[in-house]
Amino acid sequence: MTGEPNWPRAVVFDLDGTLIDSAPDITHALNTATGKRGLAPFAVDEVKAMVGGGVPTLVERALIARGLPHPDITPVVQDFIVAYRENLTTHTKIYPGARELLEQLKAEGRNLGLCTNKHHAATLAILQKLDLAKYFNCVIGEREGQPRKPNPGPLLDVLTALDVSACCAVMVGDSEADVECAKAAGVRSVVVTFGYSRTAPELLGGDALISSLGELPQALGSMRSDA
Repeated sequence: MTGEPNWPRAVVFDLDGTLIDSAPDITHALNTATGKRGLAPFAVDEVKAMVGGGVPTLVERALIARGLPHPDITPVVQDFIVAYRENLTTHTKIYPGARELLEQLKAEGRNLGLCTNKHHAATLAILQKLDLAKYFNCVIGEREGQPRKPNPGPLLDVLTALDVSACCAVMVGDSEADVECAKAAGVRSVVVTFGYSRTAPELLGGDALISSLGELPQALGSMRSDA
């Protein structure tokens, strides 16, 4: 119940557009892969509008945007992965207040999880490089043969690993996939306004909206008192 003083027991975060601004490195990898096909490069803001759903979805959106309505995405995806692995955190930045927030939540005894559509191995490497891995009790990224958000499966897997029920958790993300995943899992959600959503954040249907990560504790307090 959200009225409990120690609610939520778990906070599960998205990664790209929520805790880190990875768009510059994603843009570099995408332009490397599409540039091999003679396509014009994308600006960072263009790529932000295409992120969400994993690498295959990003590549497909990019190729369609360049006039290829039925592209063969497989070789482009592979080139993207190779290019991205070489520059995972070259220009990626942690959003202001992210580290302080994670420190505070851990100090309060919350279980922290991470649920992202980014490839699992790349996610783990990025968290290590940015010194964020230590905050999370469970990390689940894109895994072959497993569903992606908005399917609730990845989030439910995180909650199972954390041994926390859906009613005692909150999902924090920036996209429709995050909100729909949370709803399907029976988890309340907080939407950040500074991420990569293609839809206006206030229209995503989250339970709360924050414009900086420093606002999350207050948002959680308000959600707890609503019960």
